[in-house]
Amino acid sequence: MITVDQALSVVLDRVEGLSSETVALEYAHRRVLAEDVIADIDLPPFDRARMDGYAVRSVDVAVAPARLRVIGEVPAGARFDGEIHSGEAVKIFTGAPIPDGADAVQKVEVTQADGDTVEITEPVSQGQFITPRASEIAAGEIVARAGHEVGAAEEAVLASFGYSSVRVGRRPRVAVLSTGSELVEVSTRPSAAQIRNSNTYTLAAYAAQAGAVVDRLGIVKDTPEATRDALTRASDNCDIVITSGGVSMGDYDLVKAALLEIGAEIYFDKVIIRPGKPIVFARLGSTFFFGLPGNPVSTSVTFNVFVRPAIRSMQGAASPTLPIVNAHLSRPVKDKSSRRSFLPARFYVDAGRAMVEPLKWGGSSDLVAFMRASGLIIVPEDVHDIDEGQLVDAMLL
Repeated sequence: MITVDQALSVVLDRVEGLSSETVALEYAHRRVLAEDVIADIDLPPFDRARMDGYAVRSVDVAVAPARLRVIGEVPAGARFDGEIHSGEAVKIFTGAPIPDGADAVQKVEVTQADGDTVEITEPVSQGQFITPRASEIAAGEIVARAGHEVGAAEEAVLASFGYSSVRVGRRPRVAVLSTGSELVEVSTRPSAAQIRNSNTYTLAAYAAQAGAVVDRLGIVKDTPEATRDALTRASDNCDIVITSGGVSMGDYDLVKAALLEIGAEIYFDKVIIRPGKPIVFARLGSTFFFGLPGNPVSTSVTFNVFVRPAIRSMQGAASPTLPIVNAHLSRPVKDKSSRRSFLPARFYVDAGRAMVEPLKWGGSSDLVAFMRASGLIIVPEDVHDIDEGQLVDAMLL
């Protein structure tokens, strides 16, 4: 049995980055950059007005009020053909280029226009309400590095610098299946000895959220032949196969034995984690296998701690793990376990402080309680009591 940190290191040391591909900008959302994004122009590409008002020479309006002759106007998307001289001003709109000769803008709210003149009632200083050329970024600079995820803001950046297409990491192909003769499909009303198959939906959703292309393969009965055949079929053309259930020590826990039978190399099969101690991580050829516990909360926790980083790492993500933040505990936590615990929790803000509330849950099968969690409080192996108000580490889900 190995620690959480050791297990995660094994996973990230074994999985390899996949090849890259070029996609159109409209398909780049949530993908991981496989190239640095370089600015092809200065931004802004000219000295730009930050306000509607008047472009002026600051020396002419060092003392207010000042009356100037208006010699033209410049809307956004146009340039002023000429130069401002002493005693002159140009009406200007937000986003427009600053005319030659001007070195400041005064906002329209403190001006009074009268025909071809304007009275400016407050003084200006040099550079006022002007965004200088290249003050945001200069041509040739790196805007975003390979390994960065493309979000909505990144799409705006890519578009601004002419990236109609961009190179990104290939999305891993992931197969998801659940083992257990007690499982029935969602559309079936379970008998007293049965439960509906929820785990494949959870795992498929988590994997897709992490960037994978997912194939849900349904339910596998608890027989050695069915388990072996399902794992063999699932590994065809897949980068990762995720199973839930069948990894403990019972007579019907068959995943590890089936993996060995088909020739997979087992890297570990137990981790000092709560919930979810029995976890199998293995490899056959270029396909990786994660055998996760069958209880829904254990399935979700172990996916987010171990499988999600593998999926993100395959895409080339610079930070494949979920963020861990500090927050103040809203009530005490008692944890008798000698394993590292990941406890379902809810984040909120109180009086400007980041708070985290441990949720009441009935154990690793309590999927309804886990649904309310926005994070996981991390309790170290050697800690058993944490007081209210104490800072704790918590993983953002």
